[in-house]
Amino acid sequence: MNLDPTEPSAQRFAPLEEPVVRHYEDCLRRHGASARGVDWKDAASQRLRFSVLADVTDLDGKSVYDVGAGIGHLYDFLLERGVRVDYAGCDLSAAMVDCARRRHPGVRFERRDILVDPPARGYDVVVCSGLFHVKLDAEPRAWCDFVLAMVRRMYAMCDEAIAFNMMSDQVDFRNDRLFYADPGEMLDRCRRELARHVAIRHDYPLYEWTAYVYRRARG
Repeated sequence: MNLDPTEPSAQRFAPLEEPVVRHYEDCLRRHGASARGVDWKDAASQRLRFSVLADVTDLDGKSVYDVGAGIGHLYDFLLERGVRVDYAGCDLSAAMVDCARRRHPGVRFERRDILVDPPARGYDVVVCSGLFHVKLDAEPRAWCDFVLAMVRRMYAMCDEAIAFNMMSDQVDFRNDRLFYADPGEMLDRCRRELARHVAIRHDYPLYEWTAYVYRRARG
């Protein structure tokens, strides 16, 4: 199940990733270190996503790896809630990583593609917020393959659980540059390929859903 980072399959997503990096770096240049600077509508919706993501488990005292960490807003959110975590984050964008390091000196923010170069250590929980939403001009099938590869890699990195969010296909309007996914299909893929302990949150007031995948059943 784990992707071998030396295999060509782990390298083939670079043409999908590069336009997305440019897109987010343009947002950061135009809007600065704000929610809009990482292409969210506003801070309120961003914080709601973080709240749902953080509900994956009690994160206090856990090690957390944030994939597509941007400029470290999830770390801000956890600090504000008083959640003590051994945190590290990665992003493909050098500009995002530089900004995150300036905002949080001493916190581990890495420029890293986890498909090609996964971290040497594991983490209790691996999370990803928003990375799978914006496909730009990528073909949906190719972007879906990228998402599935990333989810498998995240699961390989975790000791306890992963959490990630995606745009819901239960919408009445679609933007061609966004990727919409069926939560039922993702639940089935995760159950068949990762673990049978899977939960989907589709109950919050955004046009998206959040998946939790656990290595062990919850008590």
